[in-house]
Amino acid sequence: MRLRLFLYGVLFFCAEFAYIYFDVSYSLADLKNYTDALLAASGMVFTLMGIWIAFLYPNALSRIVDPNKIKTADFSQTLSETRRLENIVASVLKSAMSIVFVLVLYLAKVILYKMPLYTNHVVVFKSVALAGVTVLSVLQIDAILGVVFANIMFINDLHRRREDREMNEEI
Repeated sequence: MRLRLFLYGVLFFCAEFAYIYFDVSYSLADLKNYTDALLAASGMVFTLMGIWIAFLYPNALSRIVDPNKIKTADFSQTLSETRRLENIVASVLKSAMSIVFVLVLYLAKVILYKMPLYTNHVVVFKSVALAGVTVLSVLQIDAILGVVFANIMFINDLHRRREDREMNEEI
């Protein structure tokens, strides 16, 4: 987890340096169009995977908490289910982070756009914004791939359970 955060930080600073060094220029309208698409993708992953967690994994909580007392959870028998749930929750969190960053970016634009601080340092602000959006794009792609991986694990688990049931019926 720390390594991943470190890599995202390195990516951010490398992207910012590259955008300043190569004087990458873009219009705020283009950035807004892209961030709208990023918001839509993040919102879809956040919503759909949140619903999936709510409907398909209520038993995960029941394994952790007994109504009478707290007991130690044992996920050793369902490690694939645990990994799938971790991928889904991580995807939801990544999507939430993307949504929060884009909202902060929009708010910062509204507040700073006409201020002398922004107009005097427009290249730096635009490079930071573009670097942030670049990192968020990688983060969101990672979230989407996590969802794909979780779904593949789910389908594999369904096939394995079906095969086990068929073998038990034959015996």
